[in-house]
Amino acid sequence: MFSNDDLQQLIAGKIISNQFPYDTRDEKEVNAHINRLFHRICRIPHVMCEAEWNHFGSGYASFVEFFCYRNEDVSVIQENPTIREEKREGLIIDVCRLAPATILGGDIRYRTTDRRTSEEISGAYGSLLDGPERLNVPEKLKPLASQLSQALREFGYEEMEAEKLGELLPFKSRIPTLYRMPKDYLILDAFFYWED
Repeated sequence: MFSNDDLQQLIAGKIISNQFPYDTRDEKEVNAHINRLFHRICRIPHVMCEAEWNHFGSGYASFVEFFCYRNEDVSVIQENPTIREEKREGLIIDVCRLAPATILGGDIRYRTTDRRTSEEISGAYGSLLDGPERLNVPEKLKPLASQLSQALREFGYEEMEAEKLGELLPFKSRIPTLYRMPKDYLILDAFFYWED
């Protein structure tokens, strides 16, 4: 696991680890590695994967979020000549930009698109940052989780354990996160934070 010093460096936005490419301390190299992981996941048969590379449009995110699902887990809620609303059941993977660490859990996402332009009009989705209780995989998605875990291992990523991530941060700090107040910081927050 990671030491308190490691956690403090993560909170300060510093890349840690002696494992390639994190050992280079080069953001471009790390992002290229995460990009290669994304393309590896996209090659899994019948799996769709979407990535949020751009810090959710503002601020800074210490991670890249993937949402992976299978076509069989997409259902149409409403469809007419102009609108299509669908529900997608899948798995979120948050890949840390600062250490070779990931978290994985289930999510249900909704998307409404304009059928004339294919533009997304609205959507709803969850986040694994709500807390470690979100790091569970629904039974029907366990085969998908197994495939994703294999890809993560191939790229040297450690899947973090919910139990450890749910522990309170063992020291006082200031983490740029929207999810918890300082007195409630979890170890999860040192690895995966988003500052808007």
